[in-house]
Amino acid sequence: MPLLKRPAPVIPKRQYHVRIQEPLALKMERYAEFLGAANIDHVIGEALDFVFKKDTDFNAWLAEHPEGSNSTGAKPVRRRAEANGTGAALDAPETERATDGSTI
Repeated sequence: MPLLKRPAPVIPKRQYHVRIQEPLALKMERYAEFLGAANIDHVIGEALDFVFKKDTDFNAWLAEHPEGSNSTGAKPVRRRAEANGTGAALDAPETERATDGSTI
């Protein structure tokens, strides 16, 4: 039995750029503060994980559709240049999922 803990497995991360309403953003920041989280990434990840675990309709749908959106013919997310020159923003309908390289 080792005396030290093994390193936690490294889980790859992906960035997204999202816009949310100001009151929700403030509440999210306060929740991160309440939890003692260093940033909001933890709050967002845990909230999404909670919703995905609890949504029985979504889990049933996942079981019926085990393949990802790339194999179902979904269109890739398009990028458009920001007017202020700060980079690219996602330009996709709400029903499309972001792909590798998206930013948050």
